[in-house]
Amino acid sequence: MKSPSTKLLFLGLAVVTFQHGCSQAGSRSADDVVVERETEIVHEDCDVESDSSERLDANGDGKADVTIVRIGNRELCRALDLNFDGIADSWIYLEDNGLHMRRRERDYDRDGRIDEIALFKNGELVEKRLATLMTNRLDTWEYYAKGRLARTERDSDGDRLVDQWWEYRQPGCPMIHADANRDGRPDPEISVDYCRETGYVPPERTDGQRVGPTFEQSKAGSSTGSASAAPSASAAAPAAPAAPAPPAAPSASPAATPPVKGKTP
Repeated sequence: MKSPSTKLLFLGLAVVTFQHGCSQAGSRSADDVVVERETEIVHEDCDVESDSSERLDANGDGKADVTIVRIGNRELCRALDLNFDGIADSWIYLEDNGLHMRRRERDYDRDGRIDEIALFKNGELVEKRLATLMTNRLDTWEYYAKGRLARTERDSDGDRLVDQWWEYRQPGCPMIHADANRDGRPDPEISVDYCRETGYVPPERTDGQRVGPTFEQSKAGSSTGSASAAPSASAAAPAAPAAPAPPAAPSASPAATPPVKGKTP
């Protein structure tokens, strides 16, 4: 049974990580047998420079805000400039049938480097890979079930080894486990029930798709649908990031839960 002092200490550390996504770097012994995570952020190619790509100017400034790449009539991917600065900050890749999204990459802080990679199956979100530390590397992995965040694994000190595990037994209320003795495994004696310990109560939310036309919601593989890709207010100004996951019920819609900060060349 953990002592009150140990429990409070870990809770404080968990809350700080929950809000800021920061922690001190550490080292591991050469005897560690825990497998390191792949942390490199790889941008999937989308040939927006192709002569056959379709370029749409939604705000009439003479710059392409949406660039769509196709093979024949089938859309492969599209690059989006959501804040109209002339630089793509979101990329969408479709499944072979050209109907469902299979991958989405986003640059939230507009520095030209990807902060989040979201993976989909049959159009449903199943995983997010996030860069929330200022290391240009992945450090957080979120896993979804039926569109809802189910669990999160996090490398809080940037050593490529997971040291935090977040289980969402109910939306917005994670059970947090950590590796304090640095053996690469959760230490059950310092697990924390976030909502029980902090008294936090998640707000009531109704899941659903975003309403109104956006770059990402325009119909793939259709010139008519693509041309209607006028940006919504939410698309032009995404919400501020938070890491590793906000304490609220996630939506099953394509809207992302943005991370704090991360970079990749």
